Amino acid sequence: MTDPYALAGLGVGAGGALLALRAHVQFRRLRRDCTLLQGGAERSSFIVAAARTSSELEKLRLDVGALYREFDNFRAAVDESIRRVAVHRYDAFGEMGGRLSWSVALLDEHGDGVVLSAIVGRSDTRCYAKNMRRGTSEARLSPEEQQVVHAALRPTRLATIPAPSNPS
Repeated sequence: MTDPYALAGLGVGAGGALLALRAHVQFRRLRRDCTLLQGGAERSSFIVAAARTSSELEKLRLDVGALYREFDNFRAAVDESIRRVAVHRYDAFGEMGGRLSWSVALLDEHGDGVVLSAIVGRSDTRCYAKNMRRGTSEARLSPEEQQVVHAALRPTRLATIPAPSNPS
């Protein structure tokens, strides 16, 4: 007859062989998955893939840092561009009609820029340009120029001063 110890040994051996086969199949699947993650390089080891991933992450960090610096430069350029504009047309003299005189403010985000004005009379037209620094001018501003600067510095991007209503 058969020895019970031999049968028990055969059963333990068969179970161990099945466990080893199962582990081998799982290991092959894991290696295949790692190969796919590494971009198809079949002979690359996991350590090489980790080093490659680390260097790619460092390159991404450098690229993101460069993008931040470029964005800061862009933001500074935008802040210094003419973004605040207002126009005001008016009658400078009672004798003239049609609101032919005008003032325009061309300012950046900080209130730096210029105020241009044209005063139209019957026989002549006078033009003025006044520098603006931080919303103020060294030259005296007319009431219309003050209005246009105030309108340009409001939070809106493009401001126009409404025409005065005629009481007649």
